[in-house]
Formats: sequence, C-alpha cells, structure tokens
Amino acid sequence: MSELRKLIDQITEFGINPKVELAEKIDVLRELLVGIYSEYLKVEFEFDQTDYDDEPDFDYHELKENVTSNFPDFGWYIMVLDLNKMEPNVEIGIGDAIDDLTDIIKDLLVVKWKMDNTSQMDALWEFELSMRTHSEQHLIDLLKFIKEKE
Repeated sequence: MSELRKLIDQITEFGINPKVELAEKIDVLRELLVGIYSEYLKVEFEFDQTDYDDEPDFDYHELKENVTSNFPDFGWYIMVLDLNKMEPNVEIGIGDAIDDLTDIIKDLLVVKWKMDNTSQMDALWEFELSMRTHSEQHLIDLLKFIKEKE
C-alpha cells in the first residue's frame, strides 16, 4: 500500500500543480503509469462493509488545466476501436491524452482521499474498481500515445 500511495502522490501532482519541475517529465510519467498498472495487477482487498461519507468532488476542469500546463504537447490522437477485428476498413476513434491523464488523476485523487479518510480496504477497493471500469483503458491508451510520440 505504501508503494501505491507514493505513486499516487507523484502522479496526482501533475493535476494539482500547474508547474511540476522535472527533467524528463514524460519519462517520469511513463514510469509512474507503469507502476500504477503494476499495482493494479496485484491488488488484493477484502470488501469493507462500512458506510463512509462520500469523497469530495475533484474539479475536472482545474485538473485538466494543470495537466495541460504540465504537458503542453499532449493532445488528440487516433486509435483503432477494436484491435481484434481484422477487416480492410477498421473503425477508428479519437482519443485525447490530456483527458486520459486528467481522468486517471481524478480517479486516483478519490483513492488517495479514501486512504486518508476511510480505510485501507475501502481505498484498495476503489482503486481496483476505478481501474477495472475506467482508468485502465485511459492508462493503456496514454502509454501508447507516449510511445508513438517518441
């Protein structure tokens, strides 16, 4: 749990602080994303039945502004919607690296809040649920975007 917390603290800084000063910022981001994904693949928890207060609403637009400030070269990209379809005319979609990172950070801020305000098991449950249902795809798409940008 301490490694997950450390990763969350570092990656959420890109959404909280508009001017993160790091050399090789994109390489650092890539390592953090891989670390978060690794933690997700090995997460274990027992469901906490306690009824806790709801987490605060983290302002998406403020987070997005800070992410944009930290990664001004990030933007739109094209992706294949179903990689398993082998057709002559594959269906493509448009993604947004800024939105991907903002959504990941917003989800991780909820996990971080739960680490501080509910229980370890509740926080791990939130982490696993948000990754499985939302952030995992953003994370994979963002890693691919970073790779293709090299």
